[in-house]
Amino acid sequence: MGICRYILDLQGGIVMDASLALILFILIVRTVFFTVDYWKRFNNPLTYLSLIWLIYCIMEILNPYTTIELWMTSVRGLGFYLFLFVVVTTALFKHYKYLKKILLLWGILTIFAVLKAVIQKFIGFDWAENHWLYVEDAAKTHIIYSGIRYFSFFTDAANFGCSMALSMVVFSTSALYIKSKKLRVFFIIVAILAGYGMLISGTRTVLAILFAGYAIFILISRLRKVIIGGTFLVLSLFIFLNFTNIGESNSDIRRMRTAFQGTEDASFNVRIENQKKMREFMPNHPFGVGIGKAKHADSNDHMYGLATDSSLIYVWIETGIVGLILFISIFLFVVARGIYDILFRIKNKELKGIMSALVAGLSGILVASYGNEILQQFPNGPIIYICMTFIMMGRYFDKEIENKETRNSKLSSENEYNSN
Repeated sequence: MGICRYILDLQGGIVMDASLALILFILIVRTVFFTVDYWKRFNNPLTYLSLIWLIYCIMEILNPYTTIELWMTSVRGLGFYLFLFVVVTTALFKHYKYLKKILLLWGILTIFAVLKAVIQKFIGFDWAENHWLYVEDAAKTHIIYSGIRYFSFFTDAANFGCSMALSMVVFSTSALYIKSKKLRVFFIIVAILAGYGMLISGTRTVLAILFAGYAIFILISRLRKVIIGGTFLVLSLFIFLNFTNIGESNSDIRRMRTAFQGTEDASFNVRIENQKKMREFMPNHPFGVGIGKAKHADSNDHMYGLATDSSLIYVWIETGIVGLILFISIFLFVVARGIYDILFRIKNKELKGIMSALVAGLSGILVASYGNEILQQFPNGPIIYICMTFIMMGRYFDKEIENKETRNSKLSSENEYNSN
């Protein structure tokens, strides 16, 4: 993460690994010395699917095209984190109240992220950011012809922008269903600020998150007002960016409009050309070139000079078509399971709305993963894995709410009977 700019030689992956190891150690100690009930919820499809993915990634150590050293540098983020975040989230946040607390914490962190980007825009970059821009040569992708791409305390502007787009989708849609007026106002503020942060990041992939996310939300909402209003807003945004010149003087809006240029955009053409070269040799590598190899290709390797600058392309290159199908299947299963529960299983209106927001955000991220390396970045990857776990826990939360309402109703009836 970008915070590591301020501490020399500190690697974000090591901090993440240490944190997860500590949490798992505490969970195991509690299991040994105390009576706990969180392990039974691990008996769900996402746990097994993420475990299968982890085993597949571990087996990639046998891939002859990589080395043990390279495998060890990348397998944590690609294979272990999905499984570990599913385990940790299931164990720690087993009640519905924790979902709301996580959303509250997520919203607060989003606000801090936007404020940091605002400081960069109106006050300037600090010493660590200037060092990263001009000494580590990040300026070539962040100070460009269309203006400055602000990155807050994230690793880069793309990571920041995608995170803000995800927050915008999740909080704006959750606000339609949340019961607490204070929390609803807070969610709306978070969504507005996230939208501004997304804009000043200059990241064009965010449009995929918005269009795909809101489209899925509109389809599963089954509310006439949401369908009509949401469709109108999405189409209006598309027409505004693609068919008008309104706001052209604003560099951020100009940058967003280039997302619709297609083959006229130089970076788009470079990606297409790179993928064309990859398709020439990948049929001979059904299990990929090996975990860790794509980012550390030698001059005599097929991948040398080719950038894997999107999550799905990265997974495809490192784990092959077999790994890519397995990886995408996990996400599609969670989306499908979430939609099914929202339409047919979950009864509580507020929970149904929050689950719809999470499914919409996950869908947007999955589509955008073809354009940017989102899932292998911190904090977006962990956030998505946590959201996936909550989606799978939706039916348990609904049962918990139903039982609580039944108990309260029974207690109310008893009190009324006793008073008479």
